[in-house]
Amino acid sequence: MKLGIFTDSHYSSQKVTCGNRYNNKSLEKIKTAYAYFESQKCDLVVCLGDLVDKEASHKKEVENLKKVANIISKSLIKTICLMGNHDAFAFTEAEFYEILSDCKPENVKTEEKTLLFLDACYFKNGNHYLPGDTDWTDTFYPQVEALKEQIDEAIGDVYVFLHQNIDPNIREDHRLYNSVEINDLLHESGKVKAVYQGHYHPGAESKHGDIEYFSFPAMCENENAYYILNI
Repeated sequence: MKLGIFTDSHYSSQKVTCGNRYNNKSLEKIKTAYAYFESQKCDLVVCLGDLVDKEASHKKEVENLKKVANIISKSLIKTICLMGNHDAFAFTEAEFYEILSDCKPENVKTEEKTLLFLDACYFKNGNHYLPGDTDWTDTFYPQVEALKEQIDEAIGDVYVFLHQNIDPNIREDHRLYNSVEINDLLHESGKVKAVYQGHYHPGAESKHGDIEYFSFPAMCENENAYYILNI
């Protein structure tokens, strides 16, 4: 299976945010990425979150997301978009996926592998992020028992996708509050081969036990950043 991957485009009208995020360039970068994914005949495109960024008005945020959705809708390749913290701080889950029609994550199962997509845009009190929230360091995955059941039922090798990080080598403020519990579950299963993440803009790679961890570099901070993943 050939996947096109990108993350942390943070598209907005702002020229520069946080000193090194060139937000307003990301729309053209996304267009370029999709052209490449189509040329490479990808089976699926995955956005690992933070597709868009905050604006002075919600009307402008909706306008921006619709521009991105227009690019995605023109592609013949199925796209899955995970919500990142910036997406969830601007949109409810329902509104986000209403605009990004047909992009809501659904686990992918074949005879040889299973792709699991996790939403970790939760506070450790169990509440999902909502528009207006800002604390991205409080991040948590509450459906641990459901995840265990999904892995137990999975056929073949398992690959996990999420916006935030569970890689033990990533800075603690970027990792899930319950990342140790989740990692223990993944390792005990013996099925999980790799974890793919965004959120940590420099990107990182590591291996713990039999599981490889990849955090993809942010599109908004690079000349461009998109990837082909064969699994």
